[in-house]
Amino acid sequence: MDDKLAKDLVAMWQSELTAMAADRELRETWAATMALWAQAANAAAALLPHEHGPAGSTSAAQPPRAPAAAAAPQPGLAEIEQLNRRIAELEQRLASFMAGNSVSGAGPADDTDGA
Repeated sequence: MDDKLAKDLVAMWQSELTAMAADRELRETWAATMALWAQAANAAAALLPHEHGPAGSTSAAQPPRAPAAAAAPQPGLAEIEQLNRRIAELEQRLASFMAGNSVSGAGPADDTDGA
């Protein structure tokens, strides 16, 4: 949208809203509509089940919560060291490959005999 069209659109809506605000009947209609919506919301809220808290409490009742899930098991030091060794091996193989060297490393990824 070009700037002139956008400015014209904003100016049009500003004039419409200004005219609406100046219209007494429209303001009264909107006020009555808002009052009806508020009454309907209060009536709907009164129909909802709720628990009574301690005397003088104004906070809403909280639904019961599920117990917290157990924490995920932490990897052991041996697993971390094994992963670090494997990463170092893969980095070395990648460096050799990038240098153009033929790598015939043995490992799970090199199992190509189809067994």
